[in-house]
Amino acid sequence: MAVKAGFIYVLIHPSDERLIKVGMTSRSPEVRLEEHNTQFDKAAGRVVEATGEDWILKEFFAVEDTYNAESAFFRRSPLTETPYALSDELLKLDDKFLNWDWVNEGLRLAKSVGVRRDTSQPPIPKPPPKRGGKWIEASLKESGLRPVKGYGNGITKVAFECPQRHVFKISGSCLARFPFCPICEPERFDSYTLRRVETCESK
Repeated sequence: MAVKAGFIYVLIHPSDERLIKVGMTSRSPEVRLEEHNTQFDKAAGRVVEATGEDWILKEFFAVEDTYNAESAFFRRSPLTETPYALSDELLKLDDKFLNWDWVNEGLRLAKSVGVRRDTSQPPIPKPPPKRGGKWIEASLKESGLRPVKGYGNGITKVAFECPQRHVFKISGSCLARFPFCPICEPERFDSYTLRRVETCESK
């Protein structure tokens, strides 16, 4: 794989101070930002479409090997142990592991790695997001939330029921990371996610 110089960039979104995107580009970061704000079929663009607010370029810096720098950022704990952490390739920061200290540590690492030693081989890719019913149910085991049959198929947007018998549809990967009822505790979720929640009548 050819070595391409370029930039690592960090985007933030005004709808949620914890929602960010870290990426790389061999072009201008401003050009890439414009794409993220207009490509509504992509995860970042769907946030713009749902909220009416554009992403903001927080920072960027030049790197010698864009793929190697991005790989260095993402190939770290807890992303490598957390199958849903890279859902939709957007990062949702928290107070424990994925916080700004973790982001800044990764940015320092991305700045320092330089060009990969063996340029005939691609760098280790980002850990792929893994979705599956088993890990969703395991993540919800202590929450009191449970998937409900009869409201559609698949796990992209599944119906769940809370102990208060609220039934709602939401992304399984989102609920696995934030195992709360969006009707009982809407303050646990960002405005973008809340707009995508569908409430259902109990059966």
